[in-house]
Order: sequence, then structure tokens, then C-alpha cells
Amino acid sequence: MKIERHKKRGELILELTPLIDVVFLLLIFFLVATTFDEMRGGIKIDLPQSTIKEISDIKEIQVIIDKNKNMVLHYKDKGKTEEVNVDKNNLKDKLSERLGNMKEKNVIISADKSLDYGYIVDVMTISKEAGAQSLDIDTSKKK
Repeated sequence: MKIERHKKRGELILELTPLIDVVFLLLIFFLVATTFDEMRGGIKIDLPQSTIKEISDIKEIQVIIDKNKNMVLHYKDKGKTEEVNVDKNNLKDKLSERLGNMKEKNVIISADKSLDYGYIVDVMTISKEAGAQSLDIDTSKKK
């Protein structure tokens, strides 16, 4: 930022162009450096990797399970995304309540890769019992 005196009037002139350039560069940097992960909400999970492309848009109901077996039911209701904390005991009731209102009864399971296979099979069984017509397992893209 440069401050000069006006040659004829003697007033101080503050040059704002460099300051504005820096502000815009910082804004662009933070927009590019920030990642937005709307799909998995606030739960941090480490998905297994696959060469198949990852699921990009949630149209269905998603069951998100972290490595501590905390579960969140993630779904869209009237255009807005909602999340409900659930456990294995009330998962069937919450899923059947949500699946009853949907045309496509698809459930996506996004589980941390450190969970044992038996636990995931239990969640899949509960989902099928709740009325899911198809199940998808969410993965991240292999690099």
C-alpha cells in the first residue's frame, strides 16, 4: 500500500489497488484450498478404496458409520439434507420410516474401512429388513 502526496493540492492519496489485489488473491486461495464434503456430514470416515467411481450425489438414504461404530442416517427431505443419529437398535425403525416415503428404495452404506465385515453385514441385513430394495457400498477413488 502506497501513500503519496498530491502534487498540486498537497493532499495524501492512499493507493488501494495493491490491497484489493491481495484480498482477491487470498479469497481465491481459500476457495480453492477448501474442500466441501456435503455427503458425509460431520462424521469422519476413512472409506475403502476402489477403482469404481465414488457416489457423487445423494438421492437415496445413506447410513454413515465411523470407526467407533457411531451411525448417522443421512437423507434428503423436501429438498434439504438432514441427518439423524441412530444405533443398531433403532436403525430398522428409522430406515423403514424414511423408505416408506420414497420411490427408489436404495440405501448407501458409507462405513469406515477398519470396521469388521460382520458389523457391515448386520447393517445390510437391517437395511433389507427395513424395506431397502438395493444396497450400495460407498468407496473412495483409488489414486
